[in-house]
Amino acid sequence: MAKKLRVGIIGAGGIAQAGHILGFQKVPGVEVAAICDPNFAKAGAVAKKFGIPKNFDDYRKVLEQKDINVISICSPNYFHKEQAIAALLSGRDVLCEKPVSMNSAETGEILKAVSQTGRKFMVAFPHRFSAVSIFLKKLISEGEFGQVYYARANCLRRRGIPGLGGWFTTKKLSGGGPLIDIGVHILDKTYWLMGAPKPISVTGVTFQKFKEVATDGGWPSLETRHPGDKYDGVFEVEDLAAAFIRFENGAALVLEASWAGNSETVMTYNLFGEKAGAREDTSGLTVFGEKGGVLTDMVASLPVVNVYDAEIKDFVSCIREDRPPSTTPAQVLAVSRMLEGVYKSAATGKEISL
Repeated sequence: MAKKLRVGIIGAGGIAQAGHILGFQKVPGVEVAAICDPNFAKAGAVAKKFGIPKNFDDYRKVLEQKDINVISICSPNYFHKEQAIAALLSGRDVLCEKPVSMNSAETGEILKAVSQTGRKFMVAFPHRFSAVSIFLKKLISEGEFGQVYYARANCLRRRGIPGLGGWFTTKKLSGGGPLIDIGVHILDKTYWLMGAPKPISVTGVTFQKFKEVATDGGWPSLETRHPGDKYDGVFEVEDLAAAFIRFENGAALVLEASWAGNSETVMTYNLFGEKAGAREDTSGLTVFGEKGGVLTDMVASLPVVNVYDAEIKDFVSCIREDRPPSTTPAQVLAVSRMLEGVYKSAATGKEISL
């Protein structure tokens, strides 16, 4: 019989409600036993909404609950390091929302605690768990693409600034704008599909062109918000970032991420391999290859997967089967360093060596 797991959720915002709570509740033998949020009224409302027996205003009170053995961190980025380390040192396995932390130094501290405690620690990169991702990873791992030597990755919104005036747009709490918020998703997925080579340098730029005309992009979704949430703060982060990243194996990646811009709204990537290439966009996956001397375009027919559910199911399996999470320490740290490198390069106007 599978081990009974009881989960404590830290943070009662949009991603907790849209992804983590429901994801854990769908796994047999898993109970979401507690939730906390500094907005105690919101914690209570969310607990009632999802049938969670306990709610608190401080994450430390969740860690005091002896029957909880898994912690899911859904708080603003600024708090990830402190909460992840505390949860690990208390003997809990941890699923932490992306980005893992504000910078690579904080990421290193978290990973040190992971090593010291031997607990499971996974960063929430759900796009690794789509049917397309699983299929492509298999093809690439089996050598169907040869070396993936170049990639383009885009996560663009025409107008989609999340929680304008809230923690997303406050640099002290978020660490940055679309790059660290949504760009990290397409960066991690593309980098992982490329085989996770070691990054060696980054050149980046950031822009803030919509500060005076910015409007709330509707995330967190309105049904997950609460009257006690505050959206009267600043907009002090970028609204577009772009980067060129070089890797030790000679490969390179071009990255773009925006909350607002006069462009299409799209999440897409292209992989260029020695034997084959691929593109995934809203229309699906196309693999560009060659058979018998003829150029071919293979359009894959794959099921739609709830990536949040798949991610959490996999994390629970890691705990029960005692296997490492798919987000390895080296990969987690590399993504953190690449994000940090983009911001440093943008600030200095120079290429940053990693």
